[in-house]
Amino acid sequence: MEISPEFLSQCFLHTLSPAPEPRRAAEAKLSEAADQPNYALAVLRLVAEPSVDEQIRHAAAVNFKNHLRSRWAPSPESSLSPILDAEKAQIKTLIVSLMLSSTPRIQSQLSESLSLIGKHDFPKSWPTLLPELISNLHAASGNNDYVSINGVLGTANSIFKKFRYQYKTNDLLLELKYCLDNFAAPLLEIFLRTAGLIDSTVSSGGGSPVTLKPLFESQRLCCRIFYSLNFQELPEFFEDNMDKWMNEFKKYLTTSYPALESTADGLAVVDDLRAAVCENISLYMEKNEEEFKGYVEGFALAVWTLLGNVSQSSTRDRLAVTAIKFLTTVSTSVQHILFANDGVIPQICQSIVIPNVRLRDEDEELFEMNYIEFIRRDMEGSDLDTRRRIACELLKGIATNYRARVTELVAVQIQNLLNSYAANPAANWKDKDCAIYLVVSLATKKSGGTSVSTDLVDVENFFAQVILPELRNQDVNGFPMLKAGALKFFTVFRSLIPKPLAVQLFQDLVRFLGAESNVVHSYAASCIEKLLLVKDEGGRPRYNSADIAPFLQVLMSNLFNALKFPESEENQYLMKCIMRVLGVAEISSEIAAPCIAGLTSILNEVCKNPKNPIFNHYLFESVAVLVRRACERDISLIPAFETSLFPSLQIILANDVTEFLPYAFQLLAQLVELSRPPISPNYMQIFSLLLSPDSWKRNSNVPALVRLLQAFLQKAPHELNQEGRLSQVLGIFNRLVASPSTDEQGFYVLNTVIENLDYGVIAPYMVHIWNALFTRLQNKRTVKFVKSLLIFMSLFLVKHGSVNLVDTMNAVQPNIFLVILEQFWIPNVKLITGPIEVKLAAVASSKLICESPSLLDAAASRHWGKMLDSIVTLLSRPEEDRVEDEPEMPDIAENVGYTATFVNLYNAGKKEEDPLKDIKDPKQFLVASLANLSARSPGRYPQVINENLEPANQTALLQLCTTYNCPIV
Repeated sequence: MEISPEFLSQCFLHTLSPAPEPRRAAEAKLSEAADQPNYALAVLRLVAEPSVDEQIRHAAAVNFKNHLRSRWAPSPESSLSPILDAEKAQIKTLIVSLMLSSTPRIQSQLSESLSLIGKHDFPKSWPTLLPELISNLHAASGNNDYVSINGVLGTANSIFKKFRYQYKTNDLLLELKYCLDNFAAPLLEIFLRTAGLIDSTVSSGGGSPVTLKPLFESQRLCCRIFYSLNFQELPEFFEDNMDKWMNEFKKYLTTSYPALESTADGLAVVDDLRAAVCENISLYMEKNEEEFKGYVEGFALAVWTLLGNVSQSSTRDRLAVTAIKFLTTVSTSVQHILFANDGVIPQICQSIVIPNVRLRDEDEELFEMNYIEFIRRDMEGSDLDTRRRIACELLKGIATNYRARVTELVAVQIQNLLNSYAANPAANWKDKDCAIYLVVSLATKKSGGTSVSTDLVDVENFFAQVILPELRNQDVNGFPMLKAGALKFFTVFRSLIPKPLAVQLFQDLVRFLGAESNVVHSYAASCIEKLLLVKDEGGRPRYNSADIAPFLQVLMSNLFNALKFPESEENQYLMKCIMRVLGVAEISSEIAAPCIAGLTSILNEVCKNPKNPIFNHYLFESVAVLVRRACERDISLIPAFETSLFPSLQIILANDVTEFLPYAFQLLAQLVELSRPPISPNYMQIFSLLLSPDSWKRNSNVPALVRLLQAFLQKAPHELNQEGRLSQVLGIFNRLVASPSTDEQGFYVLNTVIENLDYGVIAPYMVHIWNALFTRLQNKRTVKFVKSLLIFMSLFLVKHGSVNLVDTMNAVQPNIFLVILEQFWIPNVKLITGPIEVKLAAVASSKLICESPSLLDAAASRHWGKMLDSIVTLLSRPEEDRVEDEPEMPDIAENVGYTATFVNLYNAGKKEEDPLKDIKDPKQFLVASLANLSARSPGRYPQVINENLEPANQTALLQLCTTYNCPIV
């Protein structure tokens, strides 16, 4: 059935309604219609209909773009029906001409749509696109139609962007060559033609902004396309025509355009073009320095002069940053000699660095109005380059070759700034801020660690004279930007501040948690948190529970109170500090009670509308570490924790708070593991929920559910044989092990069953288990799966004996055990890693060759010898290859988000259990087992060893026998 334009027009009209009812009804109708064939084509035709109101056509263009995004090339997991090839072909035929004839708002949407198609189909599945764009470019150029010219250039810019971001491959280079062969010449032609129009317009009376703006936008687009086409390597065409491009680039950096620059809008247009030029010359400086060297000095002078005229207005930040970046690139290249002349470095410092490092009104406004963004730029070094940071990067760049000069000069500047502050602190506080910023930003991080150093100042002396007065100041709200700078300095140079002084200052840091400024109390929390991570030589923490014990209660109270400040209700720096303090402090019941009350209150609030994933992660980590540390000290606190936490966890489960379910399951697992049998009825209700197949539908919940299931299997194994629960658990195992994305989790479930239940309970199910494993081995074999299977077989053998292992496997298919042994166990056991896993695999394999009738049979001597060879290889690997250090808690990356992924709670982590606690050394176990075997069958095994072991392994085995004084007779 064809979708009528009248139907679509009415629907798009109603989507613009401010009233929710007609808007939702229209959106539902469109969503239903979107599944019909030719829906996209019908919407595109509505966009093309000039008689329809432009607002409706714009809404249709947005819908068309979103429809393409989800259905042009839907992911394999998507349930949406894809656009059919016949419809795609018609869309490609119509879209270019329609985009060029549309109004600017609609053109923008259609250009994005075209780019979406191009991302998947260009050039291989859309060979007509580039010729059509070039043809339209020539036609529009002949008519001086800059709306269409910029439409074509904007589209070309979008489809060529991939050359900036994709890895260099042969396919990418072939696509790039195709684009260069067809578009490089037309690009230069339109660039030079537009340059001529700008020159003639300006020289004949300055021109009007209306005339000049589209011309400047055209040049900016040409510059962005230049950047994309030159990004991978220098193309021959651009090298041959470098003079033409560079002369025009330099002109835009050195010429003023009063007709445009007299207004803010016009100045922004010119600055955007200049910024694009700076990015192009920086690219050539980085990648084509040899070919570009003749132009460097002229551009360096042009950029330097330009920077002297760029005001401090935030509207000109992008130009300032890109221009300074170019000078930074020059400073670290072979062209750095340009900075060697007398007076150059002082002038750069005076005219570029200091003005851009000084606080501006915009910085103060950001500090007060958007503390999260201020911290992101100031403390965390966000992707967004700021003038302050890039100016310091320029100094660092120059210091690469002129360190002594830069250090001496900046040290003098810092002293001058501090003298200015001392002369009039109230009026000149920004000078002190500037001095602190310079010291912090020019500090160099020592390789391989978090400690920093600086040769600008003596850190201890600077700290005592400049920073300490700010930290000791009793007015936590006075001059908050200076306080923030002092706290940042303390944080950055924390490893260089002597411990006795730092311990004295802890109470001042606790005071600053009460500052009204969000930045100040965030920096105070961050400083405390980072101090507690400082380690001395040997990896020993510098600060321990005794150091914070005297003020622990007031510290925790101030942290929770700071979360009540406006806009700090979900302050991740405060919550991270809470987590870190709880991980270090001695947690008494006096501390635990208010902390769990405070955390559950916050948890109940964020459950209503989870917004900040990083804050929420640290919140759950804080709960987990509090429960762990408090119960380590006093197990009787568990009932109080259960009483506090259960209502919050039930809210998450009952309301299906998707983002929090994995966290809730991990906390429940932690509580189950800590509780003493018999398990409370509350937990058994959750156990029933856990065994429901519906709980396992979301893959993001699986690792946490497995963790919880393991906790139940360990704590209540006797409950498993009631009400058919074991069948349900094995059904879960079956589902998980069938898929490569969850098979490892399936083995965790299976291993826990094998470890905690008697053989008589699991024996009736073993044929089912082997069937599931062998089916998966046959259909979707991966290295990870094979390793997990080996660990499972090893665990089964050490728990229930080799005879049960061999017999249950052979019950599935006669003699399958020897097939599995030969094809999988023997070749792969040497690949096992992890200290517990290596010991388990080695001991199980040793038991197999020394105790199993299947391998003690003379007919199996070749298998016996090959298995021994693999065991010796496994145990002969260097210790560092096998031992995995206990990881420290990882820092949570900024990209923790609400995608459907599992985020592990470090502090609720499962403790690795060693199933072979009685066996300390697998090497000794092997040679002792071999010695006993040789004693029972003298003279039989040396020949088998000589025939099957690699020479290196024969030597290694002999050394082991000598070491443990267990000769093989």
